Formats: sequence, C-alpha cells, structure tokens
Amino acid sequence: MENSSNLKVFSLDTSSPRVVACYFDSEKKIMIELETKAKHGIQVSQVVEKLKEVDFNSLDVIGVGIGPGGLTGLRVGISFALGLGIGKRFVRISSLKLIAMNALASNGYIGVVRKAREGYLYAGLYHAENGKLHTLVEPFIESIDVVRERFKSYNQLLLLGDGAEYFKDYGIVFEQPTYSQYNFPSVRNLYLLTIEEIANGNFVDALHIEPLYLQKSIAELNFEKKLKQIQEK
Repeated sequence: MENSSNLKVFSLDTSSPRVVACYFDSEKKIMIELETKAKHGIQVSQVVEKLKEVDFNSLDVIGVGIGPGGLTGLRVGISFALGLGIGKRFVRISSLKLIAMNALASNGYIGVVRKAREGYLYAGLYHAENGKLHTLVEPFIESIDVVRERFKSYNQLLLLGDGAEYFKDYGIVFEQPTYSQYNFPSVRNLYLLTIEEIANGNFVDALHIEPLYLQKSIAELNFEKKLKQIQEK
C-alpha cells in the first residue's frame, strides 16, 4: 500500500460539464472546479492557468477520469493527461464512482445513471457503508427500461446523475435545485478517490489509459429495436 503524502499528484475528470482537477504534494493541495458553458478544451486551459505554480514535469502520479460520460470531454482530458505523463504512473478514475461518492454518508444503495445516446443510460450500482463505497455493478450501458428493471429490486435506492428523472416512481431522487450538485463530480471526491487508487496500488501506464467506451453499435441497437417490435406484436 503506497502512501500518497510523499508524491506529487495531479488528477483530472472531464466526463461532465463540470471539470474537476486537483494537485497535491507534501506541502500543498490545490482544488479546482469549473462549470461554464465553455468547451472542455478551454476549461482544461483554465485549469492549467490556475495551476501555473505547478511543475508538471515533476509529477509522480497522474489520475484521470475515464468515464463513462461525454466522449468529447473525456478525450480532451485524457489527451491532456497523456501529454503530461508519458513514462509516468497513472491511476484510472471511474466517473460514475466519482459521482456515487457524493452520497457516501447515505449508508445504502446508490445507483448512478447518466444519459447516453437517446433512450439509453450509463449506469453503475454502489453500496455505501461506514464511510466506504463498494462497487456492486460495474458501469454498463443499457436502455432505460432495462436499467429500471435491474435496479428496482434494491430497497431505498438513491439515484444520482442526470438520468435519475426516470426513476422517480420507485427510487429516491434529489429534485430540489439545492441538491443538483450531487449529480456531478466534486473535486473533493476526485482527491479522495485518487488517494484511494494510489493506496491500493492500482497503477497503469499510458498505454492503458483510454475512455471507458460502453456504447452499443448501431447494429446492436437496430437488432434490439426490431426484437422489441416483434415482442410487442
């Protein structure tokens, strides 16, 4: 188990409209959250500007969000991270787990659902207990109906993410604007999850950093659509 306190670490997630990034070492900790209408490339440039005191060449570990989420944003973040770190150690950050950590104090089941292509959701299932988050179902993509069917057996299921609106009839959904922040990643949780991945020794090299691509092919979607039409006749 590696201690991150002696390391120089930069971590970034660009899977959603809210870009989160952090830098930490033995002397300082810098936390950044950006939520603007600017493209991800511009937001990453703004992150760099806010970290101008950091020597990126001296980094020991780079954390990067791999999704699932918006592929354009993910590619921007991953490309930037790879540009910093050829030959360095990386840790991969699950963007759904990052959102699930917003409900770490809930002590129960947490479903994270994010909109993918029309009619489909990225989804993952987690359980929070005593300040620890356990992954029950790794991120996957399925139709809204299939995700609803898979999740409906979990009692008191808390739903997070922009797809939570499809679960109001049986899940716990934060509808008030005050709680909308829970549907997006936070830099504090990026920091904590990066430390956790480092402590667990989950390092990879640059060759193993790529977006978590879960989208079904057009052929698969067309087949499922035809099958559903046949079943409804």
